[in-house]
Amino acid sequence: MKTKIIRKTIINKIGCFVAWWILRYCNDGLVIVRKGGARQIIKVFAEPAYRNVIKPAIYRATEVIKIGDVVTDNGYHGEVVVTCIDYSYNTFRGYYRADGAVVAGLKLKDFKKIVGHIDVKIENPQKQK
Repeated sequence: MKTKIIRKTIINKIGCFVAWWILRYCNDGLVIVRKGGARQIIKVFAEPAYRNVIKPAIYRATEVIKIGDVVTDNGYHGEVVVTCIDYSYNTFRGYYRADGAVVAGLKLKDFKKIVGHIDVKIENPQKQK
């Protein structure tokens, strides 16, 4: 039990020393070159900066809107189901989830995903006799 506490203390002190060294001697972070030639940067951030700036930016960068997603702009358009994406103009087409009205030319940057994917099944209308 005591060895686990000592081990955690040593690892914590080594981590603090490495973070201090990176902050002190590396302006843009510590650059490590891997065997294949890939360059990686180790950067140390303060906890509030990471929580309020870095983490939300990573989340927004990885949140990709795909066909079948339900998106919203929290305003005029409400909930829209994406049916077609034009990446050259960063726009998409879809339909309103509430009434099914078709909408086109909406900008991807103005919308955020609220539902990952819905299964859209469109049935052929039955012939009435």
